[in-house]
Amino acid sequence: MYKHGYDQYEISNFAQPGYESKHNSNYWRDEKYLGIGPSAHSYNGKFRKANVSNNAKYLKGMAENSIPFEVIHLSKEDQINEYILTSLRTKWGCDLNLLKQKYDIDLVRIHRDYLNKLALQYLIYEEDEHLLLTDSGKLLADKVASDLFVETTK
Repeated sequence: MYKHGYDQYEISNFAQPGYESKHNSNYWRDEKYLGIGPSAHSYNGKFRKANVSNNAKYLKGMAENSIPFEVIHLSKEDQINEYILTSLRTKWGCDLNLLKQKYDIDLVRIHRDYLNKLALQYLIYEEDEHLLLTDSGKLLADKVASDLFVETTK
């Protein structure tokens, strides 16, 4: 806990308990979200939808009941790796059961040696079926996450 009761609930986010960003938490927990407005993104668990970023085109689309957007298809591999990247940045960590149940991926089995190495270096630990970064590990979050990425196709 930091000064004035703030908690670091994500690498670059602090809040008093109960005041964490609900919007951003959906990204980090692999949950669905709806984006409204120009440049807004939505996610339904399979693909992302990006509204047009041009304000005039967006307003014209609203007037015509047809907002222009782009669909961004995410492969299973993309979904898994985005979840690993975003969840490791949080105080809740990467839910190993979610990866097993939703994506049929056993991250610990796939990366056992690397995870053991990180644990010996006090960069990561496992608690209640979640991988969590230590304070030192947070300094290397992107590197650790990318090293844990999985390949599901080929």
